Amino acid sequence: MEPKILQELFDESGWSTIYEKHQYKLWLTGIDDELSEEMLRAYFDAYSYEDAEAICFDELLIQLKTFKYIYEKNDLKLYPW
Repeated sequence: MEPKILQELFDESGWSTIYEKHQYKLWLTGIDDELSEEMLRAYFDAYSYEDAEAICFDELLIQLKTFKYIYEKNDLKLYPW
């Protein structure tokens, strides 16, 4: 996924501070290449962080990969697009 699209998705969901804090690490791990736009939108709807500044990257990555695995195995198409 393009970094610009990834940033827009984080901004739309209100997670811009998390993206700004971890954007380099997201790029470095290559996780952004594995994500689809619809899966990421579903992830943002499913998860909520009370304190965005306190979340560490490892926690974010584990939750994202776990959600991605469940999403793909269960074929969770929450959005028609």
